[in-house]
Amino acid sequence: MVRLVFDAEIRRSIVDAARRLYIRGLNSTLSGNISARSSNKRYFWITPGSRDKARLSIEDLSLVDVESGNRVMGREPSSEYRMHLLLYRVRGDVNAIIHTHQLYTTIAHRAGLLRRELLEESYEARIYLRGISLVPRLEPGSLELAEAVARELSERGKYIAVIEGHGVVAVGEEVAEALNRAEILEMEAKRLVNLAIMGVIAR
Repeated sequence: MVRLVFDAEIRRSIVDAARRLYIRGLNSTLSGNISARSSNKRYFWITPGSRDKARLSIEDLSLVDVESGNRVMGREPSSEYRMHLLLYRVRGDVNAIIHTHQLYTTIAHRAGLLRRELLEESYEARIYLRGISLVPRLEPGSLELAEAVARELSERGKYIAVIEGHGVVAVGEEVAEALNRAEILEMEAKRLVNLAIMGVIAR
């Protein structure tokens, strides 16, 4: 039986991150998803599908069983819940996952700018990103996409995956760490795109 301690602090961190990502333009009103393990590691909390990310409350979140993949309580989880589920199964060190649709990262990836030597010009990128995994374009919400992301991020020390034409998955020991990685990646992508426009770096 799930103890209804409700993980208030954990759930508040998810709701706060969802609002920050929306305000910063890293997700639209209904896009993206965020999750975090419950204090009982058998479960994780995740944002629901098709809900305004700027107006979520902790009561809106869904609780999912990591072993069975079943929803235990709360609203219907995000259509991308399988991606979170499989990542939690293969990464015991990961307690939070953020999936964004950040624009500059997608542009920088398409332009071939997310190269290690360019990213490592930034101290923060060297510390927090530690290399980026690439996932091919697959149907959003599909089991195939979930499996591809889980494969790319299955090894300890891997924290970021860019999904071609789709978005970013960032993981961490807590929500704030995963959020920081997504934000730093977008900041660095914006820097590189603008440098390319200025002709300072070649694609």
